Amino acid sequence: MLVESLKDLIVSLRPGARLPKELELCETFGVSRGNIREAIKHLCELGVLERSTKRGTFVKAPTLEDISRSFAFQLKMAGPGFEELKGTRLFLEQSIAPLLIQLATPMSLDHLNTLVAEMEANAGSPQKADALDRQFHTALAEICGNRLIKIFFQVINLTFDAQYREKYLNTAAVLKSVADHRRMIACIKSKDREGLLAVISEHIHPL
Repeated sequence: MLVESLKDLIVSLRPGARLPKELELCETFGVSRGNIREAIKHLCELGVLERSTKRGTFVKAPTLEDISRSFAFQLKMAGPGFEELKGTRLFLEQSIAPLLIQLATPMSLDHLNTLVAEMEANAGSPQKADALDRQFHTALAEICGNRLIKIFFQVINLTFDAQYREKYLNTAAVLKSVADHRRMIACIKSKDREGLLAVISEHIHPL
């Protein structure tokens, strides 16, 4: 398949490298120029290539957000159920518990506390509080210093559609999450691994 062949070529190049000219690609892959243009257009939409009218087509380093959105879209197409998503989220968050205890710094804990305080201040605006809730869980992943972990967290966050979260968009649910988040931070700070695992389980299971 042409797109897959182009992907293999792109992976072999560095971000910022210029792709061979369209006629060269036609000869390399034995296809028409129209097919090459369509494949390049598709890969530009995916965020892995960018075109300049005067300079040519270049390999683009996709952001973590680009990757997460693309992955989340494909995951939604696969149609995972709510329990599958919840189970995956529980697995991910409990899996990083040891890393959180090992790697959390006073600065990262301050950031978590700030997000929780903002979430509490917006308890009367559940949509804003929900966005801050997602930021809190992404911030947990960032503490690990692993880009793949952050991507997986973002994908799960993006896949939890409004249909799953709507019933939690109320003041009482926000304040419950605020309390759970503060317990998580306390366990991380005191290096209480078992306590952290228990809080994470309690926090996710009611979803």
